Amino acid sequence: MRRPLRLAALAAFAGLFAGCAPVSSSGFGLDAVANERETRAEARVATLLETYTDYLTSRWPGIRLPETTIEAWLNSDVWTAAFENCASAASGLTVRIDPTAGVFAMPAPQTAGQLRDFETAIYLCQGRFPPPTLAINEPGPVEIAWVSQYLQDALPACLRVQGLTVEPLPDDPFAILSGGATPGWDPYAAARGDAPELRRVQALCPLASELLASMSPVGEPR
Repeated sequence: MRRPLRLAALAAFAGLFAGCAPVSSSGFGLDAVANERETRAEARVATLLETYTDYLTSRWPGIRLPETTIEAWLNSDVWTAAFENCASAASGLTVRIDPTAGVFAMPAPQTAGQLRDFETAIYLCQGRFPPPTLAINEPGPVEIAWVSQYLQDALPACLRVQGLTVEPLPDDPFAILSGGATPGWDPYAAARGDAPELRRVQALCPLASELLASMSPVGEPR
């Protein structure tokens, strides 16, 4: 399933070079990167829920688990409150998350039924609002291919269109780091010293790391 995504990304590059269009999130195959991120993140959620399903069905024979689908990927600063509200509503208890104690109810469940409902609510809400850590992962093959093509070909081509001379990216396997960072290589070196010109070319031809950082951890909403 990943091969068509990669081909789509490379086709987008070809279209860009043919039309000399300015840099854009859609013109360089970022849709393919977003799809890959989403697919990989959803697979991690599925693994988490499968593991928890095994636990719940073993602990509570005959339990019927609710269907759950991802409603949103949230940043850590808002995820805790969303998860707590979801689990509290689903269990009828006051659910809280503590960095040390983990997920717990206040007061603690008093009956087997309350405990089952509490644990089922955790399952449900992990599916609705996956832990933010599941959205963080090493880049996949499509993203790696996109970053390499962007930094080696597309970004220099864009800057040349804007009148800048660009030193080639170092031929070093460690020149490109995770996230598209390129320590030791400055594609905007020719514009340094001219602040307005620097801002202009950075806006038209942004770094790969900036384009990736502007995306949701699992890609743009569909």
